[in-house]
Amino acid sequence: MSHDTIKKANWLELFFDLIFVFAISTATHLLAHVHNGHLAIEDYLTFVLVIIPILWVWTGHTLFSTRFDTGDKWQRFLTFVVMFFAVFWTAFINSDFDSYYHGYLAFYVLARTTLIIMYCNAARVNAEAIPVAKNLGIGFAIGLAICISSVFFEPPYRYIVLYLGIGVEIITPLLRRSVLKAVPVASHHLPERYGIFAIVLLGESVIMLAANLGKSDLTIPVVGTVISGFVLIITLWWLYFDLVDNYSVGKHLGTGQNIVYGHLFIYSGLSSIAVFIAFSIKPELHLKDHIILGVFGFLVFIIGLLITFKWHRLVQKKYLIEYFLLTIFSAISLFLSHGLVD
Repeated sequence: MSHDTIKKANWLELFFDLIFVFAISTATHLLAHVHNGHLAIEDYLTFVLVIIPILWVWTGHTLFSTRFDTGDKWQRFLTFVVMFFAVFWTAFINSDFDSYYHGYLAFYVLARTTLIIMYCNAARVNAEAIPVAKNLGIGFAIGLAICISSVFFEPPYRYIVLYLGIGVEIITPLLRRSVLKAVPVASHHLPERYGIFAIVLLGESVIMLAANLGKSDLTIPVVGTVISGFVLIITLWWLYFDLVDNYSVGKHLGTGQNIVYGHLFIYSGLSSIAVFIAFSIKPELHLKDHIILGVFGFLVFIIGLLITFKWHRLVQKKYLIEYFLLTIFSAISLFLSHGLVD
């Protein structure tokens, strides 16, 4: 396909997103497990351990599609295979990560192995894909071998080995940047794919907001907290898509790696913020822990924006109102929420 052609997301990709949104939602709820009003450091670590591999599998398929998607029967079949594995994978997302580790690891490896097969299939019919398939396939295979070896270790060492393997996979595209430059990402398709997934994650915030509202009495403080939470969601949407429209869509993105790696943080941040908003309606967290959760979520989100869009773009005056709204309505949510407890 000519890179002058505007490539758009197709129906199968949107279907693919729905499967993974359920996995992300399940991972997000790991931060909703409160222990006597507290979230322990182990809860944050488990959340990161679980969500990054999910996002990396989604990212791998998205990058393959933006470069080599032809819609042929084999590519569709292999996409359905990844989706099938993702359904089973979700069954092993649990706060008791040790007990579910082997199943979680198995379906991660199966999903990533399927991606390697997809690249091999693309190389079979498209000469442009051969160097990409060779270089990424070798790096991914080495990373997966390290991941598999983690079963021979006990916690916490198995997680170190697991993330060493995932780390090898994650840095492989960086190390093969010169190869990937020869096949640049689609300048409309990639921002659209990431934007659609961001919308769905923002939708998760709305779902958690509405679900907790349904369990609460409609008092003035509760209504105020809901309004604050909804304004936060709108502002996140406003800020993110202003940046996407101004600096991503239709621009020369090259390998797209700023977008790819930045969104690992953006999506993790959005998931954490969803839980922060939910706890504002249903104040089960102590104030200190609620603040820590909010700082964690917004900090990770902002780091993602910095990686994706760069510092000099984020500090422009036109975005000050969004930053002000995020700050003030986060504070209002905390004040109203913990005023209910007092």
